[in-house]
Amino acid sequence: MFNEETFAGAEYDIADLIELVGVEPGPVLDLGAGPGRHALPLARAGYPVTAVDTSRLLLDQLEQARGELPIETVQADMREFRREKTYQLALVMWTSFGYFRAEEEHLQVLANIRDSLQADGRLVLDLVGVEYLCRNLEPVHLTEYDDDRLLIERPLLTDNLTRLENEWLLIEGDRVHRTEFSHRVWSAGEISALLARAGFEVLGIFGDFRGGLYDLEAERLVVLAGIGAP
Repeated sequence: MFNEETFAGAEYDIADLIELVGVEPGPVLDLGAGPGRHALPLARAGYPVTAVDTSRLLLDQLEQARGELPIETVQADMREFRREKTYQLALVMWTSFGYFRAEEEHLQVLANIRDSLQADGRLVLDLVGVEYLCRNLEPVHLTEYDDDRLLIERPLLTDNLTRLENEWLLIEGDRVHRTEFSHRVWSAGEISALLARAGFEVLGIFGDFRGGLYDLEAERLVVLAGIGAP
């Protein structure tokens, strides 16, 4: 999940995202930051970053990589992390939003973000849309890596097309590692309605970080939102 190719791709994504959002360097909240795929290029671009994740292991990797860059790491659950009116930009990247079972938990995350943003702050959600999944989901997907490892993914849309259940089988020689993911997925209209319930105004829905059209071919569902009227 965190190989050199994904880190390199994040550099371009952040450059495009900064231009799309149009905010000057200021404090950024990166929720579900992992080992810093997005926090590192943001900090290199002059944005002080608070990187929040539940994994101490991944945050340790980020701390080793950050050097003197302005990155604060915080081990916390995004359902609980909140800093009143601190950030001008909040990011939840690479489909890190949606892992909770109850919709009220997703609303709690959005409420925490709203309260943590400055009055003119912006939120970016980087998701995969159910529209794309319905058209392109493969029942089995195989990835072969240069070191001869094999990753078999078995995704399935359930619960009236609102959840993506995914089984991963990683094969290393004669060893097989198995894990499962369950993830809430939204259509563009559904995520807009959820953001409105949390007090946000949707400013744009895009198919990529360059502001491309969101349609049935778009691989990403990128939502830009601001704090709505009280």
